Amino acid sequence: MLPVKDMQPKLIPILVSIVMLLSGCTTPVDDNQSEDIPLQMSFVAKTLDRSEDGGAEYNLKENLAEKPVLILWIAAGCSGCHDWTQLIRESTENGSLNSTAVNIISIHRWAEIESTTQIMDVFGIEENNSNYSPWPIIIPSESDMIIDFTTGLTTDFTIYEGFNNPGTPTVQLIGQDGIKMWQSKSYWANFSMLQEAWDVAEIISEKSATE
Repeated sequence: MLPVKDMQPKLIPILVSIVMLLSGCTTPVDDNQSEDIPLQMSFVAKTLDRSEDGGAEYNLKENLAEKPVLILWIAAGCSGCHDWTQLIRESTENGSLNSTAVNIISIHRWAEIESTTQIMDVFGIEENNSNYSPWPIIIPSESDMIIDFTTGLTTDFTIYEGFNNPGTPTVQLIGQDGIKMWQSKSYWANFSMLQEAWDVAEIISEKSATE
C-alpha cells in the first residue's frame, strides 16, 4: 500500500475531475426570471354578466378606489362556499354587518374543472336559491394575469397565483392600496371571523377618509 504522501499527487487530478463534473449539475442563474408577485395587486376579469355584476368585466383597482374589497373564493360543489355565501348575504341584509363598509365579490377558483354554467346555477340565480350572491361573481380564466397595482403592468403570474392559490372556501380582504390585509382560517362560515374582517375594513376606510 502506498504511503499517504505518495497518494496525494494522484488524488489531486481525480478531485479536480469530480469538481468539473459536478459543476455541470448546478442550476445557472437566470437573468430573465419573472418578477416577484407584487405586494399591491389588481386584475381585470370577466363576470357572469348579470345585472348584479355591474358589467361583463370587473376591474379590482377601480372598485378599490371606493372602499376595501372582500373576496370569497368559491366552487360550485364546495359546501363551505355555500355556507360562507349564506352568512355574508344574511349578515349584510339583516344589518349585523355594515353593507357599506366593503365591496363584496366572489371569484370562481376552479375554471379548469367547473363550468360557468355550474357557477351560475349554484350562486347566480336568485329564485329559491340559498346560495344566491347579490354581488359581482368573477370568473377568471387560467390565462388572466395579475396586474401590478402601482405600475399598471401585467405580471407573469395568474390571478390564482397572485392570491397565493387559495383553496375553497377562502375569504380575503383587500385594502384600498391593493394589499391583502386579512384572510379567513375556517372552512365553515364563522361570524366572529367575518366580524374581524369587517373591523379591519372599517379601520382602512376611516384612515383613507382622513388622508
